Amino acid sequence: MKKFYRFTIFSIILIFFMGCTSSPMKKYYQISLEDISMQKSQSFDLKSIDKILLVEKIDMEEIYNDYRLVYRKSPFQLNYYSYKFWIKKPDRVIRDAIVQYLSNKKVFNKVIIEFLEWKPDLIMKVRTNIIEEYDIGENWFAHLSMKFKIIDFKSGEVIVTHKFDRKKRLIIKKVDNIPVCLSKILQEELDKVISNLSKKLK
Repeated sequence: MKKFYRFTIFSIILIFFMGCTSSPMKKYYQISLEDISMQKSQSFDLKSIDKILLVEKIDMEEIYNDYRLVYRKSPFQLNYYSYKFWIKKPDRVIRDAIVQYLSNKKVFNKVIIEFLEWKPDLIMKVRTNIIEEYDIGENWFAHLSMKFKIIDFKSGEVIVTHKFDRKKRLIIKKVDNIPVCLSKILQEELDKVISNLSKKLK
């Protein structure tokens, strides 16, 4: 009886240990527009704009504003990864990336996210419709769909509108590459927005 009891306890401990060691590790991701090497043909020479820009909170499609990364294998079903997470909810991840990128590039006099001591000249409104991994057959894609508006703070006039819906194929099919490709898409499209704004303000 004692031997059976000991064997049972040992089996339970062994199963528990194997379960713990076989569980996938959680991974956390962010969007970064800082360290992406862009080809010269794809990048823009962003000129300084003598304005203060307010980047509003990102308007996010609710199903995508989840800590878990989203993937889909068809237009009809959306899934969440169990062990792949954003470091913050995507609306904050995207806004932080935009603000940091434009601040570091010194495109504007100042980039702010709320009214404090600074009164903005321009307001950036961003709508994110889709941010996901989209698997089509044997190919994996980073899929990003967004809309930008730049508005004159005083008049309320819309100066620039820019929208896109892009898929970028992963050369290596790893979830770790999804945030990298999403970052590349966002940087390319954000550069277009700022370039268009610079032309309109001439």
